[in-house]
Amino acid sequence: MLTNKFDVHNILPGETISAMRRVDRNDATLTHLLVCEPPTTIRKDGPHFDIAYITNDGPSLKRLCDRIGKNSHLQDVCFDAPSGLSDIVANRNNFRGLRRNSSIVSVGLSRCELSHGVGYEVLKAFELNNLQLTKFAIWRCSIGFEGTHALSSTLLRCTQLKVISLSSCRIDDAIVENVVKAIRGHRQLEKLELESNMIRSAGCEALATLIQDPECNLARIDLRNNLIGTDGAITIAKALPKNRKLTGIYLDGNEDISYAGWNAFSKALCNPESINETYLSNHTFCMVASFCKTRTIGSRPYDDDGVIPSRLLSLCELNCISNDKNAVARPKILDCHFNDDFNIEPFVEENMALNVLPYLFGWLGKSSDCFSRSALFHLVRQMPTLCDRPRNVTEFSKSQHFSVAPTASKSADAGHRIKLYPTGLKSKVGDLFRPIFRLNKKNLFGRKRRVYVVDTKTQ
Repeated sequence: MLTNKFDVHNILPGETISAMRRVDRNDATLTHLLVCEPPTTIRKDGPHFDIAYITNDGPSLKRLCDRIGKNSHLQDVCFDAPSGLSDIVANRNNFRGLRRNSSIVSVGLSRCELSHGVGYEVLKAFELNNLQLTKFAIWRCSIGFEGTHALSSTLLRCTQLKVISLSSCRIDDAIVENVVKAIRGHRQLEKLELESNMIRSAGCEALATLIQDPECNLARIDLRNNLIGTDGAITIAKALPKNRKLTGIYLDGNEDISYAGWNAFSKALCNPESINETYLSNHTFCMVASFCKTRTIGSRPYDDDGVIPSRLLSLCELNCISNDKNAVARPKILDCHFNDDFNIEPFVEENMALNVLPYLFGWLGKSSDCFSRSALFHLVRQMPTLCDRPRNVTEFSKSQHFSVAPTASKSADAGHRIKLYPTGLKSKVGDLFRPIFRLNKKNLFGRKRRVYVVDTKTQ
């Protein structure tokens, strides 16, 4: 507790009086104000920032808050008030002026007691003055039972918030559940920062319900350095397929997440169970950590020291390649379902009419990337008749839904040369598909075959 010798005029009086006067004059260049107990190691970094000290002089604090209430240029105010002095000046009348300010968009609390004192009174002041607030942040604060109620009540009424940061406050699962209830339905909220707390599986379950909420517009959730284990990671991952707006969840620093937890994220981003499940996977999630720990993991999919699997990192990068999520889903489908184990027969015999087959060719040949070329290669291996001379051209064209047109040629082999037109196939697809058909020097099917010209242009 500070005594009278720590009067505002005895500790850096020039700087303190200057800040008070700038607030009172409504200085247009002053946009950020730190209100704290002396002394502080924080230094001014420009004319937009200033420091005002609070002591055990309640009337001086009241005058400061009254001047803040009349100021129209301040945008960011932070109160740094450890317990002790804050209890002496924590009179609600001293903070009443904060309710009248209409320019502050960001409020911060550092080293405050939210159950009583300065932290509690600031929360109550902005609970009633919240229409313009877009950011609320607390660092290293002690919350407690009454503080949880005050924090939840303030967040509930601040419906325009875009960023909520609750860092290093020893927040547990019960507090997370209250926070989630308070911010549910806040459509403007984009970032939720909960790093360096004590969140476990129950907190992850509460966050999962928020992620699945169709009205949730969160883009980033920061959960670094918590106590999240494999079960919590799996719970969050299962909520991702139903979300199309979240782009990142930072989970680095949660050392108890095993390979099974990371694999749940891989499955959420690319479910290999079926083509439909792969298409319905999450194609917007791009970051599972605040930084990429490694790109080289050797032959093992996961390192014991907490390295994120390369497969998951690759899927996150793939989700970032395009805003068109159909374009993102396409290489995932090709990689999972049109590989060495690909079999065309179930598609043709059970699910796909033959007249749809040309559209499959068109979809596979939409681009010239490695996924398309690999899929086309495996498709040709499954259907070698595409590259063979049919014994009965008419029968082949009817069975495969190809149109046949004779070609004039002076060569002796002219009678055997044909042009096959896959019905409905676009010409640009033919330009991509034709090189595959002309690989007559390659042993695609275990022995050399003579490849006939197949013109895939629409008839």
